[in-house]
Amino acid sequence: MKHNNIFKAALAVAALAATTSAARADLTISGAVGLPLNPTAQIPERGGPRAQVNFSDLGSGRGITGGGDLNIGGIYAATRAGNRLEINGGLERLNGDQFLNPLDETNIAIGAKYLLTRQTEGAGQALGGTRVAVGAGYSRALLRNTYGYVVASKDFGRLSPAGRPNGVAHLGLRYDDFNASGLLPGRDAGKASVYGGVEVPLDARGRFTAVGELQSKNNSFGTSEFPYSASVRYRTPRGFSGSLGVLREGITGNAGPFAQIGKTF
Repeated sequence: MKHNNIFKAALAVAALAATTSAARADLTISGAVGLPLNPTAQIPERGGPRAQVNFSDLGSGRGITGGGDLNIGGIYAATRAGNRLEINGGLERLNGDQFLNPLDETNIAIGAKYLLTRQTEGAGQALGGTRVAVGAGYSRALLRNTYGYVVASKDFGRLSPAGRPNGVAHLGLRYDDFNASGLLPGRDAGKASVYGGVEVPLDARGRFTAVGELQSKNNSFGTSEFPYSASVRYRTPRGFSGSLGVLREGITGNAGPFAQIGKTF
């Protein structure tokens, strides 16, 4: 299938990324620091840009005449500019099978996020308070998705058993606008959504973390369903991390597996 080539390329880039230095946050499928689907009120550490390879099977489109399957993959990076600004972006490829072939596109994703509140450095530390950020982005390959958001993140000791690093909870509001060029049934109009997520450490050293998120519908296509993701992330003290799980972006209405692997330099 078409996505095999993307997956092989992703593994090759990931192998290079793994050979070089400390990531404290992973990137979304569009490149911003955050959960697999949605940005959080976290930004890269000073002097620690993050590079990451993503591959996501977006599932087959329910109710699409002629069938079809979408997947997206790419390489992304995020870095910190000054005290509170994050710049992110990447090069990505959307592949559609059968009826969705016309959606095939290789193009860029870009975005920026501004942290409205101070972020204390250091993974596993009690950051205290609630961090709030605003941001916007554009993914041309992902159906020309233009989006904006405001999100809050907070550490919670109650999310983790005694002796483990704090868990983190996130709550956000975003607006998405897609353009499927008339190939998906329904309307292309923009739509606001609410999302929330948690990161729960599974061991005392914080190497394994359960990550989950849930979002209200983010588009008006007739194939849409509410987005979600569930995954397990593994992180080393040297900044390498990888995630495996399942997600539903919401465009096709079906879920599929995803993988992320990356490095903070």
